[in-house]
Amino acid sequence: MLMSRFFKTLVGAALLAGVSLANAATYSFVGSWSVYDDAAPEWNDPAYSATKGPLAYTAQEAAALLFGGSASDYVISSIDDNPLNIDFKAWYDVIGYSGGAVFAQDYNNKYNGLYYGPVDSFVVGSINSAASAFIRDNGIFNKNYAFRITAVPEPETYGLLMAGLGAIVLVRRRKYNA
Repeated sequence: MLMSRFFKTLVGAALLAGVSLANAATYSFVGSWSVYDDAAPEWNDPAYSATKGPLAYTAQEAAALLFGGSASDYVISSIDDNPLNIDFKAWYDVIGYSGGAVFAQDYNNKYNGLYYGPVDSFVVGSINSAASAFIRDNGIFNKNYAFRITAVPEPETYGLLMAGLGAIVLVRRRKYNA
C-alpha cells in the first residue's frame, strides 16, 4: 500500500513536470513587409485630422496587424528571412527624418502615445520624432521580416514524461501481478 502511494505520487509529479513548457522557443518565418507598403496608412491622408495623424506601429504590432495574432507572438528581423539571422530589430520611418532608422522590434515613440503625429509634432531632421514600422511616408522601402514564436519543451521535460509513463506501467504491472 505504501509503495503504491509512492508510485502514484511519483507518476503525478512526473506527469505535471512533463506537460510544463520550457522557455525555449523556435521561430517560423511568416512573412515580410516594406515599411512603406501600399496597405500602410498614408501620412497625408485627409481622413486624419491635423491634430493626430495615422496610428503608429511598433514592428511587432505591424506583424500582428498583417499576419494575425498579437504583438507578443512575433519576433522581427531587419536582416532576412533566415531564423539564424534574427536581430530583434526593425526598420522604422521617423516623421521628419529621411532615410529610415533601425530600432528595437518593440521601439515605441508615438505622438500622444498612439499616432505617427500631426504636421506640427516634429522637428525636421530629428531622429527623436514619432516613428512607425508601417506607414506611407518618406519612401522607406526597407523590409522587416516577421517570425512567429513557438514554444518547445526542453529535453529534460521529455525525460520526466518518460519516467512518469514508465512508473505508470510499473504500477499497472504490479497491480495485475498481485
